[in-house]
Amino acid sequence: MYAKTAAIILGAMAAIGSASPVASVAEAHSVLNARDSAAANSTAPGKFHKLVTQPTPQAVTHVYVCTDSNFRGRCENLESTKQGCYTLFNGFSDQISSIGPDAGTTCTLYDDVGCGGASLGGIVKPGIYNLADYGFNDRASSYRCN
Repeated sequence: MYAKTAAIILGAMAAIGSASPVASVAEAHSVLNARDSAAANSTAPGKFHKLVTQPTPQAVTHVYVCTDSNFRGRCENLESTKQGCYTLFNGFSDQISSIGPDAGTTCTLYDDVGCGGASLGGIVKPGIYNLADYGFNDRASSYRCN
């Protein structure tokens, strides 16, 4: 049962030059069995281990924004992490007239910085060619994509 784990321990200890390496797979089995026995008899939960969940890396997506309708004018492909709120700047705040997110991404534009105020949501690929059709032309100050 512990052969693979014991082999990994032996290899890791040899690789780091451990001062007290186990001499054999049998000794490694003994160490593992002793650890399990102590854990089974322990009254203190988590004495020998604790569950650590790594945060899921946020997926990266892109949003193509342009200052004119039909994806014309000054355009930029903005890299964003999903769930993040982004404030538009460098000539894009209150200047966006068309927007197109990556496939599988849904975006929401907001009137105010910090993803606040009035919003226009549900924007999916291929996007919106003319935000004036939705009453949101030159209004977006921030956005969030999921």
